[in-house]
Amino acid sequence: MDIKKMIEMTEITDLDIELLISRVNSDFIKLYKEKNIESYIETLNDMLQAAVQMEFDFVLKYFGAAPIVAADERIQFQEIFKCIGTRKSNKDWFLQLFSLFLGIASVFRLDSRGIESEFFEMKKSTS
Repeated sequence: MDIKKMIEMTEITDLDIELLISRVNSDFIKLYKEKNIESYIETLNDMLQAAVQMEFDFVLKYFGAAPIVAADERIQFQEIFKCIGTRKSNKDWFLQLFSLFLGIASVFRLDSRGIESEFFEMKKSTS
């Protein structure tokens, strides 16, 4: 996936960062239940908005993030929710969370090209 281009298409929102993190948390719950590309893209969009708002976009754009893939979806999501829950005491929590999020595509066997094309389609239709 072209994370750099996706970040460039992401607009800064007026949402409070805590509200945005709460929305990302809800996105992960929905993604865990639905396990589909639409929920993944919705979560991706909110994760990128959070990255831009918290100024992690530079790191993701130029250094990227390597997907972290657990043995199964249960463990993957345990790690995700642990990352969100410990964000106050872990300065690298968002970068770890983003890597775990990227790993979900492998866990759910979602096509990265399909994710990318649907993400850009969604962005085109909302602009």
